[in-house]
Amino acid sequence: MESKSKLNSITLTDSSSGSLHNEIEKALKPLGGLGKYISEEDRVLLKPNFNTADPFPASSDPDFLLTVARMIMDITPNLTIIESSMFRLKTVNVIKKMMGESISDLGVPLITEQDYIYKNIDLQSLGAEYFKKVKLPEQILDPEVKLILLPCLKTHFIAQYTGALKLAVGFMEKKQRLRLHASRTVPERAAELNLGYKPHLIIMDARKIFVTKGPMDGQVESPQKILVGINRTEIDIEGVKIIQSYNADNMLKGKGALEARTVKHALKLGIE
Repeated sequence: MESKSKLNSITLTDSSSGSLHNEIEKALKPLGGLGKYISEEDRVLLKPNFNTADPFPASSDPDFLLTVARMIMDITPNLTIIESSMFRLKTVNVIKKMMGESISDLGVPLITEQDYIYKNIDLQSLGAEYFKKVKLPEQILDPEVKLILLPCLKTHFIAQYTGALKLAVGFMEKKQRLRLHASRTVPERAAELNLGYKPHLIIMDARKIFVTKGPMDGQVESPQKILVGINRTEIDIEGVKIIQSYNADNMLKGKGALEARTVKHALKLGIE
């Protein structure tokens, strides 16, 4: 059964039946469809979650990524995937383990940390309380590029949860990422990273999620949801509500969705 709830700038769609292409298309339709956000002339960057090579929902589902990639390429051939795995891992090896030859067979180039051209962003001047400056790749700051995020949804034993906002960690220089995870303010800093850039669209795969532990393993539940929108904070609020609906033993238990630390700080900073 299909069920949609429309918020200010997102749709949340049940995806319990039908082809993956059709379910993603249905999720996009209330917001005008994919063609509202990209055109034939656009260069598109697609950011999945391949922090590790652990299976979905720890990482992006290969079929989900390929389906979205093909939908984009039906509109424009100018698609590139951008990603940087955790500090001990080589991103190209992680993606090859997860995707095999499917990315190269599709003809989609890959930008990893080895290709990042870093730019210092003064986050403090943008309102950050915990970060002063951060290095982000110039590739995502190019005004001529359309950036689409493909976050997973899962609990996280340090950051409470991972969603659209924390996906920005994959843009950080790896040395800074190490220092980030050693701090006591990971959730707040994850929010602040989003002051430095703005995506054009978010397509969150919440068909399967972790509701305990995370980010690499945990208790798996299957809400069968796809969330689509342009507002990272709104997407994450709905994602937190989905995690909390299982009443599992995690760091979000007993809190309102707006009290999740990353969400709370993002709202304070006005991040969309």
